[in-house]
Amino acid sequence: MSARSDRVRVIEQAEKYVRGGRIKEAIAEYEKLALSDPQDVGTINIIGDLYIRLGHTERGVRSFEKVAEEYEKRGLYSQALAISKKIHRLVPDSVDFALKLGDLYAQQGFVADAKNVYAAVAGRLAGAGKTAEAVAIFEKIVTIDREDGDARKALAGLFAGVGNIDAALDQLNELAAVRVEKGQFEAAEAVLNEALSMKPGDARSVVSLVEVFKRRGQPDRAVEILEKELAAAPDNVQFFNILGNLHFEAGETMRAEEIFTQIVTGHPLNVNARIKLGRIQILKDKLDQAYELFEPLINNLVKKHRDEKAIGLLGLILESQKPHLPALERLALIYRTNKEVKKLEVVDRAILDELRKQGLKDRMVAIYGELLDLRPGDADLAREAGAIRQELGLASEEARDEVLGLSEKDREAIREVMAQADLYLQQGLVRIARRLLENLRFRYPEDPQILKKIAVLDEVRTHMDEDEIRRRVEKTTILEAQFKEQTAGRKAEEKRAAEKRPEEKRDEERRPEEKAPAAKPTDGRKTMKPPFRGDVLEGEKISTADIFAETDIIPFVSSETGERAYHDLRGLAAEEIGWLAAARAGQLAGESSPLERALTTIVAEFRKDLRDKAGPVDAEARFQLGLAFMGQGLTAEAVEELTLAANDKSLAVGCCSLIGQGYRQKRNFGEAAKWFEKAMAEAKPASDQYFALAYELAEVLEASDERDRAAALFREICAWNPGYRNVSARLESLAKSAAG
Repeated sequence: MSARSDRVRVIEQAEKYVRGGRIKEAIAEYEKLALSDPQDVGTINIIGDLYIRLGHTERGVRSFEKVAEEYEKRGLYSQALAISKKIHRLVPDSVDFALKLGDLYAQQGFVADAKNVYAAVAGRLAGAGKTAEAVAIFEKIVTIDREDGDARKALAGLFAGVGNIDAALDQLNELAAVRVEKGQFEAAEAVLNEALSMKPGDARSVVSLVEVFKRRGQPDRAVEILEKELAAAPDNVQFFNILGNLHFEAGETMRAEEIFTQIVTGHPLNVNARIKLGRIQILKDKLDQAYELFEPLINNLVKKHRDEKAIGLLGLILESQKPHLPALERLALIYRTNKEVKKLEVVDRAILDELRKQGLKDRMVAIYGELLDLRPGDADLAREAGAIRQELGLASEEARDEVLGLSEKDREAIREVMAQADLYLQQGLVRIARRLLENLRFRYPEDPQILKKIAVLDEVRTHMDEDEIRRRVEKTTILEAQFKEQTAGRKAEEKRAAEKRPEEKRDEERRPEEKAPAAKPTDGRKTMKPPFRGDVLEGEKISTADIFAETDIIPFVSSETGERAYHDLRGLAAEEIGWLAAARAGQLAGESSPLERALTTIVAEFRKDLRDKAGPVDAEARFQLGLAFMGQGLTAEAVEELTLAANDKSLAVGCCSLIGQGYRQKRNFGEAAKWFEKAMAEAKPASDQYFALAYELAEVLEASDERDRAAALFREICAWNPGYRNVSARLESLAKSAAG
């Protein structure tokens, strides 16, 4: 006798026992089937139901647990969730099963249901004095829903109860941040006052409370709080900084200046105080004092290769009502080091303008030399440079080059050594850079580039210990080796491009409009403003909170802001189990085997017998029956039972969802979509459940080539929660297929 016919015989015998009320014998028959096929979830589910009928709850739960685990392995999470709900109803006091149910809810995106289960369990554990276990579960709640105020308050209470005040304060401050984000300022104030009652003077709580009053338009209350805290902690630099910021924002610059001066005097490297004090000096047209305050910060930014932020800091000075020569020269050094020749030309012309105003003609020679290197065909520049040199009694450029006999090889040598000097200068190693340049000047004593670079070094001041010097030299040695490799490759390219240069030069001469905007510097400030406000000073604008995050200067410590975290549910996908697909292949083709006919007959008799003995079947029983049929692959029977169960509003969403999944497994995408749409209609709009169903519907639509509708649903889900399952990847995939 074949295994298939044996199975039919065992099922028939088991059903006879059930009809005869011999439940134990029926269980024994069903267990024969389960022993031969441990993955037969339908049979194991029936065994569990029969154990429950006998009153053997523990054995029934063990059977249901096996069913739920098998559904999870197959990726059938909705069925696993339904079985877990059944277990929870049978053993509501079991912590392990309740947590499993909560995890499945969270995994499927049913956040509200997950939170309800978690909260009930955590409350029982907390009442039983099991603080650590309760904390772990409440933390699950705030992980899936950062805004859950009840869970955060419960956590704060538990932490405070065991003496972990800092952890309690973290929870209260996070809750206050959520309230502020929602504009609930009074609630936020109450939470923060509770935090300060736990730990008076707590920095984060004070800072958050000050922010609440600022957002409410009550800066006087904020000042009052800070002054009270400073009376108790007069050395708190963070509170002093915030107090200074409040006065600065209110336009009370005199009081702000007093505060920031006090901070900088005691803490010279405090970034916030230096920037604010510098800005106050700019407002007072004291640009030299502002530059002196900014210079250490600029040097650190350049050293960290954060040139755009250094430029932004210089921009605060250069966008004032009058030019500032040291700031211009520092800006030129940055562009020179980075070889940004167009911007360097604009800055050099502005420097010439200012040097001319101040009568510093001897320093103009080096700038003219650099500009002529940048614009070798500019006749006006050459004429102006010649006039200055003649006025100062210096030989002309042409005569000097002729006397020295400088070849292109000499010029290349000068450029390489100056580039090496720039590498050391970037690391703040001024003496080494100067030594290189002095050696170069010994060979080429009147070269304007060398003289200009040395003059720049005279303006740079650095202080560092021996260990720091050693570290920077080692770093620069590595950079120097990389530079030499790049130079070798560049020389080869330049050699190949040499023939094209004359033609490019002629094209450049034919396009005079491409020259720098200030070909002839004037004495007015207005001609300098446009390039600095747009083209040249395009570094990042200064924000005292983030500019110096990557420097080694001690920054002003600000309070951390919360970041919404989403539960990562990506990569979950339901798969059809191989044996189930094989078993149903014949039905999909419209064929029925003797086994299937027998099984269908048995099911029909079972349902008739159930109605005859038990009377009208309630919706919950139909739901469980439909679930069992679904596990056996009897989709038609499952749909019939689930359709009747769906008349109960409390089960409608689950029933419609399961029916949709059943049709989806049969690849009847039209019916599947219809039932998922019904489920969505029953679900609360914009709820977690609604979006979980929308995801299922979108997958069905994508499988049926309705890509536009699928993409629209995925976009709606992504707008709700970009981290939900793999919605972002699905959207990207649809976009790529549409583009292709």
